Amino acid sequence: MADTAILSHFHKKQAWMASHINAAQFPTAESKQGLAIYKGAESLPTLHDADGSYAPVEGISVYAVDCHPLMVRYAKTLAQKWPESDRALMLEFLSQLSLTDIDPAPGTDITLYVAMSQGTPVATGMVFTSEEETGSVAGIYDVFGENEDAKRAMLAHVSISTSADTIVSE
Repeated sequence: MADTAILSHFHKKQAWMASHINAAQFPTAESKQGLAIYKGAESLPTLHDADGSYAPVEGISVYAVDCHPLMVRYAKTLAQKWPESDRALMLEFLSQLSLTDIDPAPGTDITLYVAMSQGTPVATGMVFTSEEETGSVAGIYDVFGENEDAKRAMLAHVSISTSADTIVSE
């Protein structure tokens, strides 16, 4: 896979995340700061090691974010990834995400996931897929688990949730 395809894919993902603030009519100062923190934490993805070692974790169910209540759980859970001092800003930014208000770029598909254990959100993940000149690229991003089991459950789910030609991850 050409590095240019991975870089192009990554820039599309960055643009989609930023579009929720940049396209907003009245973005808050806090959401702009949260976006800056998010961008500062990003790193160029590398080829994902899909060695098959990920297995579902009993007691943890993963759901595609397809409604507002799950989006709220996604934002609140992922915000926990950052230090306490940044969480309010991250929550302000992440609460602006929408799968319906902003049309993704042509040739892209975004699925957000939240994992639950006994009704409580415990992990998040994103699969961002884009069509590049060399084929489809799926990126696994924003995987966060409140504990190792939750993170492992999310990685297992998102790793098998794509049939892209190339899979990359943070």
